[in-house]
Amino acid sequence: MTVLSICKNCNALMKILIRKFHCGVCVTGTWSLLLVLGYLLMQHPTPQPREEHESLHFLTRRAYLVQGKYLSKYLPYVVVPVVEETLVMGNVLTQTSERVMLRPVTLRHSEPPRTTISYLIRVMPPMFANMPKDGAEWKPWGPKLKTISDYFRYLQTPQTSCHKLIRLGGSYCIAKKDHQYHFDGHKYVCVDSAMELLGNRDPQACLVLSFGTERDTSFDESASVIPCEIHMFDVLNYNPELAKFNDSVYFHVEGLSDKNIVKFYSNLNITNRLDTLRGHIFKHKLFPRPINILKVDIEDSEWEAFRDIAQDPLFDIVGQVAIEVHALQVAYLYKTPEEKLRALQDRYDVLRMIEARGFRRVLYWDNDQSTFLYDDDGTKLQTVGELLYVNTNWYNMTFKKELAAAGITYRRAK
Repeated sequence: MTVLSICKNCNALMKILIRKFHCGVCVTGTWSLLLVLGYLLMQHPTPQPREEHESLHFLTRRAYLVQGKYLSKYLPYVVVPVVEETLVMGNVLTQTSERVMLRPVTLRHSEPPRTTISYLIRVMPPMFANMPKDGAEWKPWGPKLKTISDYFRYLQTPQTSCHKLIRLGGSYCIAKKDHQYHFDGHKYVCVDSAMELLGNRDPQACLVLSFGTERDTSFDESASVIPCEIHMFDVLNYNPELAKFNDSVYFHVEGLSDKNIVKFYSNLNITNRLDTLRGHIFKHKLFPRPINILKVDIEDSEWEAFRDIAQDPLFDIVGQVAIEVHALQVAYLYKTPEEKLRALQDRYDVLRMIEARGFRRVLYWDNDQSTFLYDDDGTKLQTVGELLYVNTNWYNMTFKKELAAAGITYRRAK
């Protein structure tokens, strides 16, 4: 019995094969079987081995690599090349006093490239951060610092834990001091259910305020995929592409401060308006929505801004704070150890004000810089780092219900 006699569709298939291979006669028996199998194999080639890459893992979506390369018409989210690599759609090279940055170029489905992208990616450098130990209980520190190192030990001591952290954004860069590649611009955020970040497809159900983008919108782009509504703020009007393509992303040429003022930036030769967090919330008609993430990276101006924010009742509606904290001016402006310690004490007081509102530090990690502080024993201390605070009140349903009764639109307070 031939394959043609047992397969309903083999007549049609054989006609296709005869035309395809220019056969003038109908082939039966073993040759029929071989032709059919050969045709099916051509239509379904053996898949290439795939290697998962952890740095491209985002929420529940994964991108796959083939022999260390991502092969597709579209790059997943934001993939940023290091200095010796190129991306087909081009790069923007930005040079600062400390680093050479390659800014991300995101290929969009509305603008597909003409050729398939074959792009080599690198593993993200490891993050060194202290996490709370199981069963460990955080104990509040006293009101006064005794040494310069105390301030940094305090930052590096976690106060609470988060069940699930995800990384948003980030860019590779080459540091001039060591010519090694680093990862910068990323934030870690908590996605515990109490933070109300995940589980809704409507961007208006999640609100992110992002102060200080400095042309790096990788964090904001990642947050927009959650999805969230993003309001980006920067004193430099660089007209970000992200706000043009995404209807849920807005860009405001404004800064954050402890008062509503107009400020001249001599290094940029521009004048711009700054406002308080409260001022921005009401100006842009964001009240009474809760703020799921408050991201702040405003180059040493965070201290005056948070001295105001920590005293404002509206701080209760912020779920978590991802903030870059600086002590650069402490190293530059103050000469004696006593002066440096007093300046760090002022920053420590602001952090304690934040914690007095129910916020607890989940993690802290150093950012690589070439400016250091030194303690009396010669210990070298980084002057810039990343902090993540979560509002522990958000884990309290009674707290949310009380704010919901006042008009705050929590998703899980009903």
